[in-house]
Amino acid sequence: MSNASTRSVKLKVTTQKDLIKVESSARTFGELKSELSNVKWDGMRVVVRETKNTLQDDGAVLPGGDFILFLVPEKVKSGMGKKKLKNIATASYNDLRSHASHLNKSKNAGIPVSGGTEQIRKAVQAYYDKMNPAKAAKEAPVEDAGVVDEAKAVIENAGAKIKESNDVILANAGVTRETVVEDTTEYVLKVSMDDIDSEFAELKKALRL
Repeated sequence: MSNASTRSVKLKVTTQKDLIKVESSARTFGELKSELSNVKWDGMRVVVRETKNTLQDDGAVLPGGDFILFLVPEKVKSGMGKKKLKNIATASYNDLRSHASHLNKSKNAGIPVSGGTEQIRKAVQAYYDKMNPAKAAKEAPVEDAGVVDEAKAVIENAGAKIKESNDVILANAGVTRETVVEDTTEYVLKVSMDDIDSEFAELKKALRL
C-alpha cells in the first residue's frame, strides 16, 4: 500500500487486456464506484478475487488491503439464441446456427449445424414441428396443386387398371357382369377398390388435404 489511508485496487474487465490500477481510500463498494465513475458498472457482476465474494450492494464493505476486482458481464436472460426465432423462414445463417447450437445444448435437440443456411433452417423447423405436431399440421403450407392432381391421376389410373384386369378375368371365365353368378367376382373388385380408396385417403392425409 502507498500509505495508511489508501491501498492498491486493480480491476480486470473482460473487454480490456490490461488491469485498471488505482489508489483508493474507499471503504464501501458505493464509495469505490463514485471514485471510479468512468468505469462501466451497470450490467456487470463484480467479484473480489481474494475472497470470491460478489459485490452487489453499495454498502458492501471492501477488503482492508490491496485487492483485485473482476468485472464480468451478467448473463443475458433473453436473446435470439435463448428463445424461439420470431421467423425461422427469414432468419439469417448466423441466427439459425446460434439458435440451433443453443437448442442442442439446452434441449439435446440433435440439430446438425454443419450444413448450409437452408439445411439448418429445415432442421430447426423440423425440431419445432416434432415438438408441436398439432401446430405444425395447422400451419403447414398448402401442397402444390399440380403434385396433388398428379397423385390423384395415378390413383385413378391404378383403379381403372384393376377394373380392366378384373373384366379380362371375367371374360376369360365366360362370365359377364350381367351373369347372375357374379357375386364373388364383384366382391373381389369391391375389395380392390376399397384398398385403393384407403390408400387415397392415406395419401390425402399425408398431403394434409
